[in-house]
Amino acid sequence: MLALPVDVTPPDPRLYPPLAAAGLSPDPFDPVQDRACKLVDLYTLHVAIDLLRELADPGLLARGASADDLFAKGGYVAAFRPAFGWLLGRAAAAGLDLRAPLPRTDRAAVRAACLAVDPSYVPAFTLIDEAAALYPRVACGETNGDRALLMKASLWVAYFDNKNGYYALNNRVVAAAALAHAAEAGPARVLEVGAGLGSATEAVLASLPAVERYHVTEPLPFFRKRAERRVRAAHPGVPLEFGALDVNGGWVAQGARAAGYSLVVGVNVFHLARDLVATLREAFEVLEPGGWLVAGEAIRPQPHACVGAELPFQILQSYHAVATDPELRPTPGFLTAEGWTEALMRAGFSEIALVPDAARLRDLWEGAITAAVCGRRPRAPRVTS
Repeated sequence: MLALPVDVTPPDPRLYPPLAAAGLSPDPFDPVQDRACKLVDLYTLHVAIDLLRELADPGLLARGASADDLFAKGGYVAAFRPAFGWLLGRAAAAGLDLRAPLPRTDRAAVRAACLAVDPSYVPAFTLIDEAAALYPRVACGETNGDRALLMKASLWVAYFDNKNGYYALNNRVVAAAALAHAAEAGPARVLEVGAGLGSATEAVLASLPAVERYHVTEPLPFFRKRAERRVRAAHPGVPLEFGALDVNGGWVAQGARAAGYSLVVGVNVFHLARDLVATLREAFEVLEPGGWLVAGEAIRPQPHACVGAELPFQILQSYHAVATDPELRPTPGFLTAEGWTEALMRAGFSEIALVPDAARLRDLWEGAITAAVCGRRPRAPRVTS
């Protein structure tokens, strides 16, 4: 029986000059981050194989049975269908022939290799393991993934933290892009959506030289209250507002200011919008002319690629409860660079860019790429007499 690898090749040195030239200063990527993230991605492959060994009939796998036949043989609940398909897709993306015996895995060795590079990645492995343990229970209808995983408060407190190097990369990329786009507008007027526990808020506030006001929104009361305590204590001199805003509703009706912000920021929230273009249009309407949207997102390299970062979220019905579109997002969850560009164009944005250029970098890395999706509300045309 073959064994899966437990390590990854050294980082490709070609990766770093393009990133350094992408407008991020200082460059938040580095060889240590690259290696650690790839080891987490490798870990998800080991987990996926372990779960297939538990959930897929080996005889049917050996005969090359379809995903539908494997799913039906397991007798699993309909809500688990996307997650089961993702497990098969993750294995196929790694080039595994599932008709052969499933290869041996060594999750402990992969985890140890990553933590030797960066010990701060513990919360990333904890989240993956907690989600993986729920897969069989969700498959059988014993529990609901959203209820079982999202209610683990201590898990998310540790994961959504800038001390967690795996997640902090998202916040650093957004903070660098926000700084780049805030410079010309003077003191920033910021609306943050889906702020969660406030880790992105802290990163953005630390990057901006001047803030006129910062409106932090988060629909979950537990997250919002905890974020408010942390951010107010860390930034006592900043004019802060806190409120609940559901990105799927009308933003102005929920307290956002029409044309009132120079920046709208959000990290890992826009891909969860049920109607993505409608939500982006709401962001457009609350930006002042010339203002910028900066959305931190994991970028899917190809439209149907199964990327390791998705493993914990495949069992969440909320992850799949979105409208799909053959051009923007043929599958729920993360979008491609082209999907984001098309979505922002439809919403009226101009000067659209992904920082760093995820479309160029996918030639060097087949997994998800962290990027800031940026678009500008055009300035009103000058009226000449």
